[in-house]
Amino acid sequence: MTVEPVPESEARLRALAETGSLALPTVPTAPRSLSVTGAAPPGPAEPSTLGLVKFRDELPQPPVIDARQLPEDRPLPICARPVRTQLHADLPETVVWAYEGSIPGPTIVVGSGREVRVDWGNDLVTTMHAERAALPYDVVRVPPQPGGVGATVRLANLPGGRMEAHESHGHDDPENAYPMLPGTDAIRSATVVHLHGSLTDGHNDGWAHNVALPGRWTRCSYPNEQESATLWYHDHAMAVTRFSVYAGLAGFYLIRDDVEDALCLLSGDRELVLAIRDVNLETEPGGSDSFAPTGRALYKQAGIGEGDAATEIPVTGPYTLVNGKIWPTNRAQPCWQRLRLLNASNARILRLALYDTTEENIPAGSAPLPARTDGGFGDDPTAFGMHRLPDALVVIGTDAGLLPAPATAPGGAVNLGPGERMDVLVNLASLAGRTLELRNENATVLRPQPGQADATALQIRVGDTPVRDSFTLPAKLSPNQRWTLRPDNRIVVGPDPHHDVIAPEQQIWLVVAPPGTEGGGHPQLWEMADISDLPPHQVGAHDVIRLAGGPGQSPLVLRAAAKLFDDTVTIMIAEGAWIRWNVIHLGGPAHPMHIHMTSFQMIERRAWALGQGGNVPGFDPATGSTPSPLPVPGPGPAIDPVTGGTKDTWVVQPGEVVSVLGRFGGATGEFMYHCHILDHEDHTMMRPFVVLPRDILAMHGGHGGGGHDGGHHG
Repeated sequence: MTVEPVPESEARLRALAETGSLALPTVPTAPRSLSVTGAAPPGPAEPSTLGLVKFRDELPQPPVIDARQLPEDRPLPICARPVRTQLHADLPETVVWAYEGSIPGPTIVVGSGREVRVDWGNDLVTTMHAERAALPYDVVRVPPQPGGVGATVRLANLPGGRMEAHESHGHDDPENAYPMLPGTDAIRSATVVHLHGSLTDGHNDGWAHNVALPGRWTRCSYPNEQESATLWYHDHAMAVTRFSVYAGLAGFYLIRDDVEDALCLLSGDRELVLAIRDVNLETEPGGSDSFAPTGRALYKQAGIGEGDAATEIPVTGPYTLVNGKIWPTNRAQPCWQRLRLLNASNARILRLALYDTTEENIPAGSAPLPARTDGGFGDDPTAFGMHRLPDALVVIGTDAGLLPAPATAPGGAVNLGPGERMDVLVNLASLAGRTLELRNENATVLRPQPGQADATALQIRVGDTPVRDSFTLPAKLSPNQRWTLRPDNRIVVGPDPHHDVIAPEQQIWLVVAPPGTEGGGHPQLWEMADISDLPPHQVGAHDVIRLAGGPGQSPLVLRAAAKLFDDTVTIMIAEGAWIRWNVIHLGGPAHPMHIHMTSFQMIERRAWALGQGGNVPGFDPATGSTPSPLPVPGPGPAIDPVTGGTKDTWVVQPGEVVSVLGRFGGATGEFMYHCHILDHEDHTMMRPFVVLPRDILAMHGGHGGGGHDGGHHG
């Protein structure tokens, strides 16, 4: 069978491709497989159609550093170094960048309320001369193909490829050689670590400009005045975050507290951290679809446009790495297990579900089986014994803490954009002796042809020997209240709906503009100023977004006040203030939006239907404006218990207006917010904001913000 893309414009196809959500068509040839010479499938291993045997590696777990055992006056040193590793048992060794020699880096465990100081070191140097290390892989750009975006993305997602020789300029290069992305061969190591989700002052937060060269150490203090949560640390160097994270610079940071301890939640051998990301591989010279891997990763992007209009779709890859291994396998006892999930991808949005594959027997000559939006693969959901386990994943926590109560993943799947985390329990007691797979259902395929992404992430082999399990799923988890928005736009943030009510001090308005706006190649992130009170002749015709008000309300008129990272700071927040952030997504790819410094809850999600090309009707990309007010958007997807958890990162879909609420207390300084598609962050989708004590902010003559407290909302 073949999968044809729905009849959409090139712009919409590009939007899907930017998050790994484009279901690539099967090429009109007989199904075939790539193979690695001499690869034998020992034990539970299974062949794949992308050249590597599945389940050849046992799932590694990074070393654990329990910082609760450190003397209070002793900092914890964590150093980034080049190390040699195998991404798969059948691949040669390659160099990666890793914290303390591990991918992911050591899992740092801390206690809530106990400060930990970490000395972050940069030892990313060459072996011979101790010079700043170059990237441990090449970065290539697949030129735009005659078949359009779909054809270019398919070629970029073919397993393998390599960089053209510098002196060849494309002449006499093999078919699988592609031009280097200009400037990437000159990149050398410079690092700054961001502890994603940490409530800490700005000078500890990993400000992107504050990079350290090799031989330097940066001491950061983390108060850990937070509830139990799954955080992660990663490099955040200005303009090159996408390259250093792809090289391996990421790790888990777990906060534990008395609430978690009292619940007796699983830990130790029954708690796994899973850093999930996609990757492509470099191959020896050959045809465009030949596959003789060198062992190195390859950063292979689909190019869009040429000359001054040239840009790239964010990188995705056909293989899934879990803790640094492609398609690993894990032995588990038939009892409750805890999975700490992290989407560490540069761009790919994941929809993860657990499958019982014990009787799954897909014939070797089968055509590719594409993922369905309702779960499962192929046209026949009962084929081959495939069985999605709809109640298997029980979510107990999101980015910033535990949920009020356990929640079965809606439809059996959890959605994770880059940077998002999920704390999940799985009861394997009734699955003794079964073989399971954790799969990504977002635009993936079983038995893919080259150019398509494989759905497999991780195999779990459940033992058949019964075990005594004293764990009981708690009925309640976090005592924290779920916040609710009232019709008067005030928010209930505590158990008493009459007294625990706040009105945000500020409303911040952000606009996500689609690629192509005013001729720009990348999607854009605009900070908006409320100019509703200006006379019409002073409003202007560019970068103005007009939103209809509710009954009896005048329109809200917003104009872009800042677009690039180095534009003037416009968001100034008083420490301790409750702030509502509103993200208006006018079209293009979905964006996982991350705000540093504090945690939030989603309080409202509304949406417009998209028009031709995937943009909100009424938005003019040529001027970046809505000449007339956009209508009040209708209801968006319901905020379910998982989406409504305490978080710091959310995927905002095109056409949505998403509002989140947070209290900016407990830290001060200059921070960042951005799209967590790292290619977007490194280009045009990151901005700063400042939090100051209220008395100092009152003396700051230039403070401002996107406030509009007149009751308008998405």
